[in-house]
Amino acid sequence: MVELALVLPILVTLMIAAVQFGIVLKDWISVTDTARVAARAAVVARFTPQPDPCAAADAVVSAAGGGLTLESCTPSAQYVTVTVAHPWSVSLPLLPFSRGGELTSAVTEKRE
Repeated sequence: MVELALVLPILVTLMIAAVQFGIVLKDWISVTDTARVAARAAVVARFTPQPDPCAAADAVVSAAGGGLTLESCTPSAQYVTVTVAHPWSVSLPLLPFSRGGELTSAVTEKRE
């Protein structure tokens, strides 16, 4: 029983760390996918009833939900660059630090 009492906190911490890493990985995939879709929507916006590329990108990011924000939308004559961001944080029990930051993804697409 003494061995279990010594090893169990370490195993629980590792298990929680693995779960939180999975959550951050899911958020990163969501940010990169939303940035790609928003850039695509901005590029083809001139063929839709709403020809403003940044409004089209913002509509896609808003529809994705989950705390995602459109950081920037930069249309030019040939390209559209869209940047999407989402905050992340990791907090582990039994460890005195808590880490956080912001996941960002910038996508540039050529206008058609």
